[in-house]
Amino acid sequence: MDKETFISEYKGLVVTIAALVILGIVLLMSFLFSSKSIALRSVPNQSQKTFKAGEAYTIAWSASNVSRVGIVLFNGDKPQWVVQNYPASEGKFIWESYANQDSGTNYRFAVFEYPWKKGNPIAYSPTAIEIVGKKYASCDDYEVEKGWPFLPDSYPNIHRVFITSQLYSGAMGGIEGADTYCKQEAEKNNYPGTYMAFLGTDKVSASERITKDGVFVEAEPIGKLPEGRTCHRLIAESVQKMLDKTRLPKALAEIELSETFAKRLGEIWYGRRTESTDTKCLQIPVSGVIGAFSGTYTCQDWSLNKRQVYTGPVPSEADLPRCYDKEGKSVMANYFGATAGLLDDSRALLISADTCDNSHRIMCVEQ
Repeated sequence: MDKETFISEYKGLVVTIAALVILGIVLLMSFLFSSKSIALRSVPNQSQKTFKAGEAYTIAWSASNVSRVGIVLFNGDKPQWVVQNYPASEGKFIWESYANQDSGTNYRFAVFEYPWKKGNPIAYSPTAIEIVGKKYASCDDYEVEKGWPFLPDSYPNIHRVFITSQLYSGAMGGIEGADTYCKQEAEKNNYPGTYMAFLGTDKVSASERITKDGVFVEAEPIGKLPEGRTCHRLIAESVQKMLDKTRLPKALAEIELSETFAKRLGEIWYGRRTESTDTKCLQIPVSGVIGAFSGTYTCQDWSLNKRQVYTGPVPSEADLPRCYDKEGKSVMANYFGATAGLLDDSRALLISADTCDNSHRIMCVEQ
């Protein structure tokens, strides 16, 4: 077969092969430039696989076609944010590790495309990392670091206090049911001791229920001492001072209470707070209603999750407590409500009221 015949017969095949080669190159380049990947280049003290809490370390990575990353520290299956929405192009992040980081031998870092969704690239530290928690000689060390008094759990007459993570309507099964909720959450959080709800009934106020006075601290410890004792943030030196903390202006609340505790304090039920608190005619700030009153301060001793006695016109013969609005007009207490903590527009703590169909948290006090 001469040259001209070969070219004429196989020209189409040659063209097809050339086109396929070009297409393959294009697809390969497209894949290389569109695929996403992340690889960890180093983690804190990777060679020793151990580092100390409270010190700064560099986490480095390389990333392809990823714009933002997140970094998480895992202790087993429990994640803890290191940084969110961080530029991937930086390639490294200096982590100021927490001084009160728990010790452990099963920590791992993960760097992933942020925000996380299934299919995003992610890179884990190849081996487990040990974190040696910072040791404090006493709770005074925490006072210096945090700028607020902390007491050891061995302090005389100490009472732990926490606010439930769950919210409850006014129907709690009575005060005993509220105490049970405190017991359940204390057990869930491994808080030692016996807890009761800081709630008042129609017969006994919240402050009267706390029969053992002393020093009140947050139940969640800030950290541990070498001998196993725990340190706790001081709330108040008496029941009365603890009551005072529930009505702090915003500026003081930010100083005298931890952020989480202060926020939750504006979301709790109280009932009758003190012995002098009345047992009826609680004015409720119901939107669009003038002169809305509850017959008690306690959702009928924490037994109801209703809003109104009558949802329509109140019959003249209705046997409801009579109350007086700001203008001195006598009206019927047609609502079921209780006193509750609220945050105003400036996030200052207030003692207000709410109807029993709404839900709030419970403050629980060790006795």
